[in-house]
Amino acid sequence: MRHVTRSVALAAVLLAPAAALSAQRELPYTYQGTVHTVKNGTVDIIIGVGEAMRLVHMRTQPATAVLGEGAAIALGDLQPGDVVRADCRLTATGLVADKIELKRRAP
Repeated sequence: MRHVTRSVALAAVLLAPAAALSAQRELPYTYQGTVHTVKNGTVDIIIGVGEAMRLVHMRTQPATAVLGEGAAIALGDLQPGDVVRADCRLTATGLVADKIELKRRAP
């Protein structure tokens, strides 16, 4: 009986990290940065991370909401230099944007 209890406890310990990792992947990601490029249903934005800068590539879908100045706008209306906030989720093929909000137009 003690052997079975140890086996169950060991299985629980080994499976717990996998469950935690699975739940972590479902968390949303939010990026705020400057639009670098917009083309073919993708957006690249430049973000600041500490003292470094990164380029974040994300895909859009037909259901992706693109908002600017209080109304819906087309993805193609975003221009390099615009400041945006993007709500994304991580999929097996990379980041997918669920919502992109224009915060400030490029000067």
